[in-house]
Amino acid sequence: MSQVEVSHRPNPWKDGTWDSGTRRGSNKNQPTELTLGMVNYSLQKYKGTATRHTCPNCGDRHSFAYYVDDSGVPLHPSVGRCNHESSCGYHYTPKEYFHDRPECRTAKSFSFDKNKTERKTGQASRQTVTGYISPQYVERSQSVHSNFFRFISSLLGSYYGSKAKEVLRRLLEEYRLGATRDGAVIFWQIDRENKVHTGKVMQYNPENGHRIKGGEALAVDWIHSKLKRQRVLPEEWQLSQCLFGEHLLNVYPDKVAVLVESEKSAVIGSAIFPGYVWLAAGGKSQMREEKLRVLAGRTVLLFPDADAYAEWKQRAECISFCKVIVSDLIEKNATPEQKAAHIDIADWIVFQIRESKIMCTASHLVEAERILGRMIDKNPVLQKLINELDLVLVGTAPICNGSEDPP
Repeated sequence: MSQVEVSHRPNPWKDGTWDSGTRRGSNKNQPTELTLGMVNYSLQKYKGTATRHTCPNCGDRHSFAYYVDDSGVPLHPSVGRCNHESSCGYHYTPKEYFHDRPECRTAKSFSFDKNKTERKTGQASRQTVTGYISPQYVERSQSVHSNFFRFISSLLGSYYGSKAKEVLRRLLEEYRLGATRDGAVIFWQIDRENKVHTGKVMQYNPENGHRIKGGEALAVDWIHSKLKRQRVLPEEWQLSQCLFGEHLLNVYPDKVAVLVESEKSAVIGSAIFPGYVWLAAGGKSQMREEKLRVLAGRTVLLFPDADAYAEWKQRAECISFCKVIVSDLIEKNATPEQKAAHIDIADWIVFQIRESKIMCTASHLVEAERILGRMIDKNPVLQKLINELDLVLVGTAPICNGSEDPP
């Protein structure tokens, strides 16, 4: 059985690299948990590739999460949600299933195979352990030898010149960026108590910074899954995710937080606009309250991807524990072609750098804060209203069209 290997390769700053929606046409905002009679159904939690199945719509073999009951028994192979929310969007809920098949509303019809999955009376459920990963894996993996790091090195070299090395050093140290032997980047999830939850492993094209999703390698792998396959972690080990970059909230308690979808966007955003704490939810559907509770009391700017503005705006309206500003920068300024490509704030920043318009994005960030500040200055009572009613500011300033010098 293969093991995680550590090789010591030259590194300018540190040695070592680690080896390595909805159903079409239905409502995207369907609940992910449902109680039917005495049976609770929720989306199956991720515990490795064995818990991700073939999507009945797009056919991807590792993207579909079943709805399961409290014992982990799937309702039906068609009932679940595809992780490819933009390109596929399949989401078939238990409510829809029972509406379409009222005859299945019996306790005996809840499983694939009654003989294999029928709940046994008095059978004890398997205990799970919510655990953490040893920080030694983070330390050993930290490296500049990933294709993602090569991409941002080139990007920042063209933008900062001789100062790029200092910025790259900060990004490496603050986000603890890791690398596998085949050049994939490891985005570590570390919480405010500096506990390591897992690491997200992805491969990028070093030339354009786009993710590589084809080939033999998985589009996304996880460090906890690797350790389970190597039997370093027990099968009962339970993953509990946190925000990417969450540990930086304690480092910068007074900075405004910026929440984006992808880890790539957080790193690139921090590189160009270091005056903010850049965090990543890890996916469009990952902006969940349990993850965001660490932002309580802070001002938070949300930068949804091109296909997530309406969904994030709706979710922001339900947040009552922090001040939220939902940016419409991409929604209002991206071209139809860019929206069709589902660009995110990282793509927009790269585009602005190459078009020498990055000051426009900087102005958008600053203006969002200024608008809120001016509103409070003119009417101090507004601060109380914001705190009590969780007012959400949507929209800031238009993007300028002329060329600007970089900051």
